[in-house]
Amino acid sequence: MYSEKRRYARIDFDCEILYPTISYMNKKNTLMEGTYHLYTLDISEAGICMQSNFPILKDSFVSFYLRIKDNLPFRTLIKILWNTQGESNYICGGEFIALTQEDINILRSYIGSK
Repeated sequence: MYSEKRRYARIDFDCEILYPTISYMNKKNTLMEGTYHLYTLDISEAGICMQSNFPILKDSFVSFYLRIKDNLPFRTLIKILWNTQGESNYICGGEFIALTQEDINILRSYIGSK
């Protein structure tokens, strides 16, 4: 029988991420619109899964502003824990780093309402 390993429930969350900053080995890159595309696929209180048209390496950090419903956007920092390549895209997942209690409450409230 299959046992769910995730500690927190995940829900679908479709959102385009604009102007993410990706840090890897002390190098930072802020990606501008046009060539690069990054979208969320699902979200939990502890992490997020994303799809892109470019690879995001394991152990990278991705930073961007996340808006959930009518709340003010809050800054997120995500450590990438895994990645995989699809036929025409890349998928990666990671954990939130250093969210405030207010940000966590926004996530809990949103996930609990689904």
